[in-house]
Amino acid sequence: MTDAEPFRLPPRTFTAVATGDVSTHDLALLRSAQHSRLLLALVAILAAPRQALDAGPQGSKAPTRPATSWKLLADTQHAAPAAVHAVLADPAVGTWAFQLLRHLDHGAAATPRDAPRWAGVTLLGSLAGAAALRAGTRATLRLPARNGQLWLPSLGITGSVSRGAWPVVTMECGPRGATVYGDSGSIRLPADLAQAADGWFPLPRLARGRPTGTTALTLDHLSPYRDFRTVREPTQLSRQELHRWQSLLDESDALLRRDHPAARRLVNGAIHTVVPVDGPSELLAVSATAPDAYGAVTLSLPGDAQAMAAMLIHEARHQILSALAELTPLSVPVPEGPQPVYFAPWRRDPRPLRGLLYGAHAFAGVMSFWHARRAHDKERAAFEFVLHRWQVGTALVALGSAPGLTRAGELILAGLSSTFADVETEPVDGRGARLAELCCLDLRAAWRATHLTVDAEEAAVLAGHWLAGRPPPAVLPTARLRTPRAGAPRAPGPGAARMWLARLWLTDPSAFAEVRAQLAAGASHPLGIRDGTVADALLVAGETDAALDEYRRQPRSLASCIGTALASPEPAASAFLDRPELVLAVQTALTDLGVPTAGPSELAAWLNSRDPAGNDPRSDAEQVDVAVGPDPVDGILGGLVIGTQHPAE
Repeated sequence: MTDAEPFRLPPRTFTAVATGDVSTHDLALLRSAQHSRLLLALVAILAAPRQALDAGPQGSKAPTRPATSWKLLADTQHAAPAAVHAVLADPAVGTWAFQLLRHLDHGAAATPRDAPRWAGVTLLGSLAGAAALRAGTRATLRLPARNGQLWLPSLGITGSVSRGAWPVVTMECGPRGATVYGDSGSIRLPADLAQAADGWFPLPRLARGRPTGTTALTLDHLSPYRDFRTVREPTQLSRQELHRWQSLLDESDALLRRDHPAARRLVNGAIHTVVPVDGPSELLAVSATAPDAYGAVTLSLPGDAQAMAAMLIHEARHQILSALAELTPLSVPVPEGPQPVYFAPWRRDPRPLRGLLYGAHAFAGVMSFWHARRAHDKERAAFEFVLHRWQVGTALVALGSAPGLTRAGELILAGLSSTFADVETEPVDGRGARLAELCCLDLRAAWRATHLTVDAEEAAVLAGHWLAGRPPPAVLPTARLRTPRAGAPRAPGPGAARMWLARLWLTDPSAFAEVRAQLAAGASHPLGIRDGTVADALLVAGETDAALDEYRRQPRSLASCIGTALASPEPAASAFLDRPELVLAVQTALTDLGVPTAGPSELAAWLNSRDPAGNDPRSDAEQVDVAVGPDPVDGILGGLVIGTQHPAE
């Protein structure tokens, strides 16, 4: 290892990663770096303290020692390098290795689902055993098996052959095949390990549609470390579910191959394992990645191939940016203590600089995808493009003025800004675009009302002006970040329901009509859409007068107040959407004074009536978006720091 060359990143790789237009060379470089990172982790595991092994079974029941497993892995590497490479390319190996290192080296707390340390360390033998099986090498290994099922990375999992949470089982393999046995049975593995057999469950390979020279896509519903959030039991997928996954992945690949070749190269080069998880519904499909599991994405089934392609692009961009960040930091590490946080339009909570950069990078890829889709699916693509363009643009303003990016981070930002500039002013019309603009106003107002507040004394001054019949002062109070309550649940928040209803209206009108009828009948969370109302459905369908009547009949809440403003043609509605936190603060001040509170529209109209310069009746919120920080400062929300957050948050 002393002769190893450091990785060198050419400037074009930064540009390629920033724009998502990566070449096969760029992808190979990032994969190679991840492979080296994993090898370093394995070396560190090999050097685990002896105490970790002494805590496990001893004598004839002891698992094969890591040094023995490592020698077998090294010998197999010399004889059949492709076999070892295939095993180490399984993203679940990275999840196991890096989680274990955190437990060993940094004292990270283990959960009841985690393997005990002795089992975690000796799982190195599972890697050696899987490589030996692939190479046809003769070997005998004693390996920890979760609930008696032996995990063989990149290949699959056996049925249970022993009792207990982490019993040690024996695997014997050679040119004539392999057997796994424990204290409650044995399993003879099939000659073709890609085929299911009695007691053997292989990882499904979805090979159709993949470009020549790329790894077949794996659908991993078996590996204990497939989900980087927790160690999981294997699950079974029905034939219908497997067919649905195969169909959607094939269709999305065909779509990308035909219309988005650069995005297809990115997806096929960065993702080779899909981990099925449950989502609220196909409309509200979920996905995630983690640096520990390079090449894997956890994903629930979306509604169609376009949604699948967009999600894969999003997660593939996370993968390559994370891989790049492992080679060169994109932001300056924050010392212990609070760190600045920013408005991220795709999240319900304020995000630190790293989260803002990663989100902007991922959504820029989704924005570009839907921009190109406008030629094929006009209204839906217009909605998604306008929504994501607003999200990316808002984040780029913040990133452009935020301190803390390294030179590498600035190169990524420059590439993102160039991509955004190409579409920033492009006009988009039609119902889909108008719905997206409504959702942008909705989400922004909901975020402000939830996370921003106004000093109580300044709000009380405004309340005094209101009660005295005087106009508001020329300079309105600025806002600051609300201190979150410890342990407060993360609700979906106002705005989310209307956004998902808009998506449903554009993608499946019949399903939208059914959900609308269910909401009218009092159903809760149809299709997983939380906290939606019939008024929201009316607003999305363009029936604004009926929506306004429904909102006014609802009990007053933040969601209904924002909905009323969105449906109302009155100028005061715009003032409320601009600065809902100020309107709500004045309402609270009036309540504290023991007087009846005015409605949001009435207060917003009053706040909008001031004339600070003698010639402009608009509020400062109409002229600028108010940014806040520890010391409130006028500026652009998203363009300046809005508060601080502890790294753990």
